[in-house]
Amino acid sequence: MHKSSVSGKLRVGSQLVEGGTPCLLFEAVRGREGATKSWRCVSWNPSAERGVLAHEAHGGMDRWVKWVERLLDVAACSHVVESGEPSLTELHCQLGGTESWWQATAVPRGEGFALWLKDVTEARRKDSKVREALERALEREERMVAEAEFRERFIGVLGHDLRNPLSAVMVSAKALCRQDSLTRFQQELGQRIESSAGRMSKMISDILDLTRARQSGGIPLFVMPMQLSTLCQQVVGELSAAAPERCILYDEQGSSDGVWDSERLAQVLSNLVSNALEHGGEEVPVIVRSYPHGDMQALEVHNPGSPIPGDRLATLFEPFQQGCTRAGDGRKRRGLGLGLYIVKELVQAHGGQVSVHSTEEGTTFTVLLPRDSRQALAVNHAQQEKLLGMEEEETAVR
Repeated sequence: MHKSSVSGKLRVGSQLVEGGTPCLLFEAVRGREGATKSWRCVSWNPSAERGVLAHEAHGGMDRWVKWVERLLDVAACSHVVESGEPSLTELHCQLGGTESWWQATAVPRGEGFALWLKDVTEARRKDSKVREALERALEREERMVAEAEFRERFIGVLGHDLRNPLSAVMVSAKALCRQDSLTRFQQELGQRIESSAGRMSKMISDILDLTRARQSGGIPLFVMPMQLSTLCQQVVGELSAAAPERCILYDEQGSSDGVWDSERLAQVLSNLVSNALEHGGEEVPVIVRSYPHGDMQALEVHNPGSPIPGDRLATLFEPFQQGCTRAGDGRKRRGLGLGLYIVKELVQAHGGQVSVHSTEEGTTFTVLLPRDSRQALAVNHAQQEKLLGMEEEETAVR
């Protein structure tokens, strides 16, 4: 046993002195009336010194011992000596910027007691990491719940609180334009209101799709057997009527039967053709083609015009991106830059892929779709479930 510089050695059995478990010996410091004022360490075994010195920042054994003396509960230690019953506690030491935890068992020895020590620092640090991981997981879960609630409110505002009054504006503008008594100026004003409301409605739809695409569930699809050629003819007809000054051609080649979401594919084609109309000059046609491509179905939209710069091709399908800042006729482009991003998300949701090829001869967007998208929907659902499981496991590990 080593003597403390404070007091002489307290004699105990040799097993205690030479034991491999760190041990400190304490004696009472008495007041004038014989009451115990405090407990003072009088010696320790080599194992205790080796254990403490492992925490070098504690500044040596004497300093650490004085710290322990201040941590001891005087009344509790006195009870151990008086009752003859051991007591278990834990000491948390902070010296030199280093923390250590010790499981301490006080065992009565004569008029003092022996304090057997077990270094549990690593265990407590692991416990602390587990607690921190749990706290992070709870914070993450609360944040995800808050974000989900915000998205729901956001979608609700867009889908109901904004769309309903906007629909009223569009219906009123259409009714106004049908009035025979309107002057030419009033007719143009009504058409302008209707056109602007239509653009606002399109922006709202794009933002809704962006929000859904960023959620774990993605954009929902409702697939059924259909003919892509019939859909192409319908969309081309609608866009031609909306832009009578432009030429939109449709070239159908081979069979176009498949199982897809007709409304979402109409949105894909409408976005691609609208993009082509904005980038191409008014004197050149936009060409839509559908044809079999191996066991896939291909859909192409081509417009002559200047090529898209290479640095923009890499981010063309990202949200809020524009292929060019101005349309082919020099007019500044309008919109949020979500059209091609939504095209990519809808095509991928079908299990397909979309690509772009842009040269001096023009720009061509090519969509490849599996004949039956039901399998892709099942795979997407399984991947989402797996991703959620991996996120939960990662949270538990952290």
